[in-house]
Amino acid sequence: MTKTHKRQHTVPRSYLSSWIEPYTPPGQTSAIHLISKDDKAVKRKAPEKTFTENDRYTVHLKDGTRDLAVENYLGSIESDFQGVLRAVRERLPLGRLHRAKLATFTAAMLGRSKPHGDHMLNQLQSWQERLAEMEQSMGAKPSTSQDLAAYLKDYPAKYVVLTIETAAPILFSMNLTIFTTDEASGFITSDNPAVMFNPEAYKFPAQYQSPGLMQADVEVRLPLTPRHLAIYSHRTDLAPTIPLSREYLDEVNRTAWHLADQFVVSKTGEINPFWFSERARPEDAWNPDDAPDIDPTSADLAEQISAQFEHAKAFHDGWRRRVYLPGSTPE
Repeated sequence: MTKTHKRQHTVPRSYLSSWIEPYTPPGQTSAIHLISKDDKAVKRKAPEKTFTENDRYTVHLKDGTRDLAVENYLGSIESDFQGVLRAVRERLPLGRLHRAKLATFTAAMLGRSKPHGDHMLNQLQSWQERLAEMEQSMGAKPSTSQDLAAYLKDYPAKYVVLTIETAAPILFSMNLTIFTTDEASGFITSDNPAVMFNPEAYKFPAQYQSPGLMQADVEVRLPLTPRHLAIYSHRTDLAPTIPLSREYLDEVNRTAWHLADQFVVSKTGEINPFWFSERARPEDAWNPDDAPDIDPTSADLAEQISAQFEHAKAFHDGWRRRVYLPGSTPE
């Protein structure tokens, strides 16, 4: 029997169609421009053949059946997104239903991210292997490691559903701003289109630099078209729609370039060297050398450790209050 829906998109082709080239050479089919982060090479490729993986979201049942419920679920979310996209292009105000559909689509794009999903899978597989080794060394039954191994089967499908269920309600509650541009090349997108980004993270200690939805300064960015960028934030001082300057457009695209996995998508195929240019370290960036040290040869080592502990506790409590929204972390 022929398998259906085997080739599944990590980035939907309906989404990528907004980046189809403005001019198609005679005798060729319409394509998007893929730019390699590795060597900056540009190639044309049809959206339907871009960013795919066999059975990425298929759930394989014990009897060998391929369950396409998650793939079909994602397809319905993509269909809902098309109505939102029409409203955005026509500059219509987004009502609650449109906002809910866009929040769901954005959450799905976060969960469909191949680098994020694969990273989580690799982490959990490492834990599963360590659990199995511990159980073997202790002579215990491998029940916990086997349960985790079973859970990790078809993990990308589970990961995207869990991300939607967790992130969509939070995104819906956040402030949504649509930034616009009239520049010909516009916003770029990538193989990692929806990104969670904290523009203040470089100021934080290392353990607080990974972005999270409950961080006060976090942004979730998703280019909707080359002319429209959706940004979710906890800010309340932003208008629903804001036209961008060329300078800020370049900064947004710079972030998109750095957070892409392997490929960037450009409407015109043009490359801006600013996206990957070197930048001086900001003066207010976190410096780990500022943290106090302990002298292990000192006679008052116990007092040093006790004082260091109290200092660290006060320090990290202060950072939690600075980084996260009130009430989102335990005091």
